[in-house]
Amino acid sequence: MTNDPASTRAALGGTAILMACACGAAANSAKLVALGGVAASTRLLHPVFIGVAAALVVYGLWRTFRPSGYLAAGAFATLAAGAVLTPPSVMSVKALPWDAVQVAGAGLYIVAAGILGYAFWRAFPSPRPAASATAIGGAALATGCSCCLMTGAVAGLAVTAGASAPLVESTPLLFWSGLAAVSAGLFRLGGLRAALWVPAGGLIVKYGPEVLKLSGDWVISGVNLRFLPSYLVTIAGTGAIMYGFAVAHQVAGSRIAEASWAPLGREPALG
Repeated sequence: MTNDPASTRAALGGTAILMACACGAAANSAKLVALGGVAASTRLLHPVFIGVAAALVVYGLWRTFRPSGYLAAGAFATLAAGAVLTPPSVMSVKALPWDAVQVAGAGLYIVAAGILGYAFWRAFPSPRPAASATAIGGAALATGCSCCLMTGAVAGLAVTAGASAPLVESTPLLFWSGLAAVSAGLFRLGGLRAALWVPAGGLIVKYGPEVLKLSGDWVISGVNLRFLPSYLVTIAGTGAIMYGFAVAHQVAGSRIAEASWAPLGREPALG
């Protein structure tokens, strides 16, 4: 196991990209590349965004704790299988309820999230494992949106099981519920300073793109280029949430160091 900061940044940065909803960015990217004569669909480009996130996460975890890197690779393979059975295109009210195959695919999303969460939990051990698990689980629930990944899968399964269809259109409920769990877990791990990054990031994710709408549409050849800064703002928001994890991990590491020195009656060396 290594405490290389670059590895940690790669893992958390990849997670920030994974958490950010890339559906709109993928759809507009498809229109943009079509202007250059390249035929590409949203279904083809969406996995590209997820692939970038996966590469960063797997690399970061592999460098931090090799078994977690292998677990992460398995998690993304499971996620890919789930996406084949239940692609983002069926995560909408019109496509619900799901059939048995689509339910199985959504189940694979949850399995993948569990494996990936365990990989992070192993790679970044905490003096309070339950709090760490709570924060990681909350982040998993808040990953994606109504049309992709964990949030879409959970909403779709709930509606298929009999919940009200507006749940899919009201995924902010799932998003903020997940962030509440993240904030509670990080508060236990790193105190208020770590926890406050979570709602701050959530507000950026949900309202940053709305603020950009005040600038109007940036349409060129039928493509609204406002999607580019909107997506970057969303990543900035999820990045802030991940920074809360980094702060909590740093505080937790300091506590472990202090505890290891306490029996000797000495303070840990600085520098």
